[in-house]
Amino acid sequence: MFDRVQTTRHIARPTGVAPADPSRTALVLSGGGARGAYQVGVLRGLVDIGVVPPGRSPFPILVGASAGALNAGMLAAYSDSFEGAVQHMEELWGGLRADQVFRTDAMSIASNGLLWARDLSLGGMFGHTASRSLLNTAPLRTLLSQRVPCSRIQGNIDSGALDALAMPATDMYTADGVLFVQGRADTASWERSRWSIEHTEITVDHLLASSAIPVFFPPVHLGERYLGDGSIRNTAPLSPAIRLGAERIVAVGVRRSRLPHPPAVHRAGPPTLAQIASSLLDAVMLDAVETDVEHSTRVNDGVARMPGGDGAAPLRWIDVLWLTPSASIREIADRHKKAIPGMISYLMRGLGNDGSTTELASYLLFQSAFCLELMLLGRNDVQARSDEVRRFFEPVMTRS
Repeated sequence: MFDRVQTTRHIARPTGVAPADPSRTALVLSGGGARGAYQVGVLRGLVDIGVVPPGRSPFPILVGASAGALNAGMLAAYSDSFEGAVQHMEELWGGLRADQVFRTDAMSIASNGLLWARDLSLGGMFGHTASRSLLNTAPLRTLLSQRVPCSRIQGNIDSGALDALAMPATDMYTADGVLFVQGRADTASWERSRWSIEHTEITVDHLLASSAIPVFFPPVHLGERYLGDGSIRNTAPLSPAIRLGAERIVAVGVRRSRLPHPPAVHRAGPPTLAQIASSLLDAVMLDAVETDVEHSTRVNDGVARMPGGDGAAPLRWIDVLWLTPSASIREIADRHKKAIPGMISYLMRGLGNDGSTTELASYLLFQSAFCLELMLLGRNDVQARSDEVRRFFEPVMTRS
């Protein structure tokens, strides 16, 4: 079965296709490290323009990967009050410091650096290695334990404020994907190649696992597995929402859509390690949602030309609103990267010069000034597209 997806611009459904059920609206949040602050601004923007009625969240289905998993977990915990959830998220991201996410002291950074240096130079002699990541994220566990009350999620499911929360992670031994789902007793299950779908009670461990940025953050030991960032294997981010019954999806990315005429790139010699790492993170975290939306659009165009393309079974029309930054987050990071703690900045300079580390900095800039600017950008972007967003949410507004 193909799912017909209408993206970005709100277009009337074909004749004979029933209107989408507003109670089957999903929110899909992509990864991106510190860029996740943009998503909070988008959610505040939805409140600003009045498309979200007071009370429960308009998104009974939540799917988040990496930083998006942290935001989805917060929304799930407070889904009985959407505006309250957004306020909690604003307080968290707006007051964030890097030392609340990873250790920034000289001793910790030096210890990790020495382990890497030893393993790379002498690991073959010893026959084993001890390094697991460039950064120690013990502070993030403490922060999430204090600020994300995962114990509230089941209560919101029981009360009907939430249908399901899903977040992917990657088994670092097998490279297979694991999708953790917490939902109602009748929540669907399905099979997918190289993935296991596991119904469980989501905890801070699951949030940490899904957001463990490759190489930079350590894998999380959960059960018998070591799990890493959910974006690694998550090549079809819209799929879990559709499988969980979504008829409409709001997907929020954290990268500006490609310009029709992108600026010329100055290439001076081979890329630095920082540029290579940035390209890998860009491909792992940011490409998947955008690619999935584009693929769904192509499928939609093809299915519309097939016999029965008017929406007859077994086809299913799914509206998708794709919201992305209107400005370059890299350029915003460039203005704020001096706020990166000294030892982290020193570590990054070991990977390349200041210019080549800017993109990488945008993932690790867990500093309030940077996050606040991204939140304001998200808020303004929704305002700029308010007519389009209102058309998408009209069934919700009419129903309320």
